Amino acid sequence: MKAPDFQYQRPTTLDEATGLLAAAGEDGKVIAGGQSLVPIMNMRLAEPGTLVDLTGVAALRTSRETATGASYGATTTHMMFEYGLAPDVTRGLLPHAAAGIGYPAIRNRGTLGGSLGHSDSSAEWPTVMSALDATAHVRSVRGTRAVPVRELLLGFFTTALEPDELITDVEVRRLAPTVRWGMYKMCRKPGEFAESLGVALGERDADGTWQDVELWLGAATDRPLRLSGTEAAVRGRAAADLAPVRLVEPLAADIGQNLSAIDSTARHALQLHAVTVHRALRAAEGRTAHE
Repeated sequence: MKAPDFQYQRPTTLDEATGLLAAAGEDGKVIAGGQSLVPIMNMRLAEPGTLVDLTGVAALRTSRETATGASYGATTTHMMFEYGLAPDVTRGLLPHAAAGIGYPAIRNRGTLGGSLGHSDSSAEWPTVMSALDATAHVRSVRGTRAVPVRELLLGFFTTALEPDELITDVEVRRLAPTVRWGMYKMCRKPGEFAESLGVALGERDADGTWQDVELWLGAATDRPLRLSGTEAAVRGRAAADLAPVRLVEPLAADIGQNLSAIDSTARHALQLHAVTVHRALRAAEGRTAHE
């Protein structure tokens, strides 16, 4: 199938972009890499009357280091993270996440802002940016505001953006030298969306046990989920001494599932998430704190 007719606009400044989006109203959509929007338009699952192409706005592809971390323009592509063309303040987490997105053609076109605006919890950036407590800066003709990514993502394909707002940049704080990170993506073959996606951030004691840990899970619910109950089960222990099966019960509680009431399919998915989280922890343990 092909997309229905639409008007195409390619502004060169932010003011022009926000003006066009405001004029289009609820019938307008922004597009950058088009790796998510174009396929669903071709399937007639989205039928915007106006597309505002942001790739002509040079300011949106500019990334820079700041006193506290880095600011990434919304149209920074996955490839730019992967190949070090954007500053990395996470000691490897951002390039690692980018390298697992789709295929080279997708990474060359797909963008950070587009991924967050699409809000698919099985994609890398929503979970990774939630784990990093990143902040999205958004703009409209009415002004600008800062929205934590954790509050921006409301559900499947649903965000806190108003119809006339667009993401201009994403601010990420520098990881402390003592913080370790680990990420693990479970999928049937490289390049696919995740069936389960785990991110672990934290610090370990001298004996190798987790002193403090933050765990995030993607592809389990309609938005990235912080696993506070699972974190409590991990603290004071090392992943090597904690089998994935021991994580199933706290994971079920974090996701909101009753273990005694779920069927075999849901239990299998839960066990898969437990393995993903455990492997993210093991990956974090395999890195030095300053790596």
